[in-house]
Amino acid sequence: MKPVKTVYYSDPLNDEFSGNKIEHRPLPPNYKYVHKNVFYRATAWCLYYLILYPIAWIAYKVFLGYRVKGNKRIKGIMRKPVFFYGNHTSWLDAGIAQFLVSRGKRTYIITNQDTTSIKGIRGLVSMIGAIPTPLTPDEREKFVDCIRYRAKQKCGISIFPEAHIWPYSTHIRPFKDDAFVYPAELGAPVVAMCVTYRERKFRKKKPPLPVIHVSKPFFPDMDKSLTERKRELRQAVYDYLVETAASEENVEYISYLPIEEKRE
Repeated sequence: MKPVKTVYYSDPLNDEFSGNKIEHRPLPPNYKYVHKNVFYRATAWCLYYLILYPIAWIAYKVFLGYRVKGNKRIKGIMRKPVFFYGNHTSWLDAGIAQFLVSRGKRTYIITNQDTTSIKGIRGLVSMIGAIPTPLTPDEREKFVDCIRYRAKQKCGISIFPEAHIWPYSTHIRPFKDDAFVYPAELGAPVVAMCVTYRERKFRKKKPPLPVIHVSKPFFPDMDKSLTERKRELRQAVYDYLVETAASEENVEYISYLPIEEKRE
């Protein structure tokens, strides 16, 4: 399958190609990262498991054609807090850990504040699991407390260290080890999720279909320093993503090249 177009990038760490035009709205000063009110929690549970989960699972599997490989590898860690790390190739990535990979574990997703900027649904987005990244010291404190609280609850937390969406990208962009500080601190297992794309059997001119590959769990070595633990977890995830994305079965629908090659 030949790429339908070529996109040129200048900064693999910061370039964004999602086409997102959401107007950013800062979080209100009274924004709650964690709600402990029993009625709020009951409503959130019902919304997540009785409404959103079954609808999303059917949508991903039946209508969007997602496949999951290797999910049995993480069966033994479901009673622990788990941090899921994936490459970022679609806005639909937001739900893959929650509805396809985490085996029913209540899972939250760390997002940028664009997700909570959509007028009228900020509360709903938060209720279904969005944890917006902080922009102020006060937000930072609440954010860190939230991550630790969810880990104490043995929840899942999904993170996309590439940060920016590159639709249908078949290569892994560099990312820093700062995103691994929480499992490194908490001694929690880490799981890599690599999205690749397979060619359709029919209607081959349509975009390829996603396949999610799930790694074995990676555990931080708590006898080492925090810096070493972060680095080792980052390297384990990065190596898995790179190796999996390099598969010949990963179809390149959109080609991404450095801007220097365009000038040549």
